[in-house]
Amino acid sequence: MNGRRDDDWDDIFNDMYDEFGLDMRKINKEIARFWESIMKDDSNSKIMGPYVYGFSYKVGPDGKPVFQEFGNVPRNSIGQRNDTQEGYREPLTDLNEDKENVYITYELPGVDKKDIDLIVNENNIELKVDKGSRKYYKNIEFNTGVDIDSVIAKFTNGVLDITIKKLNSKSGGKAVRID
Repeated sequence: MNGRRDDDWDDIFNDMYDEFGLDMRKINKEIARFWESIMKDDSNSKIMGPYVYGFSYKVGPDGKPVFQEFGNVPRNSIGQRNDTQEGYREPLTDLNEDKENVYITYELPGVDKKDIDLIVNENNIELKVDKGSRKYYKNIEFNTGVDIDSVIAKFTNGVLDITIKKLNSKSGGKAVRID
């Protein structure tokens, strides 16, 4: 035995999480409540397992923590979400931007390039894959207008990387060719 008690380790980890601005007790309670609501017999839920749910954490450009959820779990029990469709998984997505561009990365394991439908307009980007058991859907609203003629999309080893120049254009949507 090294002389440390479990309470000592809890204090060390709580101090570390506090530095990130995270209340791990609250997060753990939310996750437990979330899974309890999923496991209940909910006649409104038509999604049958396996359930996929996760979140990514990063520090935003303003220095504040940013959490992004992904998965195929019904969201009605923890709040309405309009960016997923029934029967589809939400892919792990990373969204970044600088002064000139918006950068989006989707993780789409097991998907072929030809199976990806990607539509971009000045206000949003919509990704949809409907191939057998691989069904992904994600709709992202932009905070600023984008130049739909500047879209660059590259798909390599299950990862789709997109770069779009920011611009306030007034054109309609455009289907995007993926290289």
